[in-house]
Amino acid sequence: MSSTTKYTLKPSLQEKFKGIIWKIETNNTNGVIAIETRSSDNKEAFYSAFNFITGEKLFKEITVEDSWHWGLDKAFNDFVYLNGYVSEKSPEHKGVIALNHQGTIAWAAYNKTLETVAEEGLILYNPTFQQKELELADAATGKIMQNKVSHYTQLNRKIYFPEALEDILLFPDEIGSTLVGPVSYLSYKEKDCYSYHSQNDLIISQYLLIKQDNKTLHKEILEDNISKLNPEPFFIEENHLFCIRNNKREIVAYFV
Repeated sequence: MSSTTKYTLKPSLQEKFKGIIWKIETNNTNGVIAIETRSSDNKEAFYSAFNFITGEKLFKEITVEDSWHWGLDKAFNDFVYLNGYVSEKSPEHKGVIALNHQGTIAWAAYNKTLETVAEEGLILYNPTFQQKELELADAATGKIMQNKVSHYTQLNRKIYFPEALEDILLFPDEIGSTLVGPVSYLSYKEKDCYSYHSQNDLIISQYLLIKQDNKTLHKEILEDNISKLNPEPFFIEENHLFCIRNNKREIVAYFV
């Protein structure tokens, strides 16, 4: 720990991975965070899920057959959903795999595509049909419960992202004169959350800074000796601040 780093907040979740964190999905109703990591060396994708409130590991770095051609799609109810792709060169989705909270495959539908998740269940469609017709499926089994769905209820979620702080007079003193790039800022429950980059002797580091009543609650280096700025430093959901650090191989959640 450097002399400029102050840890006051204790993480509710802290996990390191073999591969690079590629995608994150959260389920705000049961406190689950699902993470896709990828290793380009052997072209494998891995999937993990944790309870970000308790820190409990549900499953970690499990994989599926032909994993490189599958990706994390959604976390919903007691499942994590993966999507396949129409082809290796196409971003268009085709195929659904449902993983339960033990990390095993509960069901799969290789001829369906997950449109979204809703209060009623999963919204699917058949990508081979020229005209998209939405279907309602049971989240636990994948069984189609209704065809030609025209209305469904969007999930109620509140995710907060920082924005660029334009007024230099509002920068806290800790940022200093070595600042490079924008300062990301989010005010949340009387806490001021910042992320910024500092450059010393051509070495760029990314910091997370949390203050309350002008007092520093937490300051840490998220990434050190990086070659370019990280545009997405953190987000907040369900009173937890999520950030990626250590060369995109570690997820951390702080209760704020």
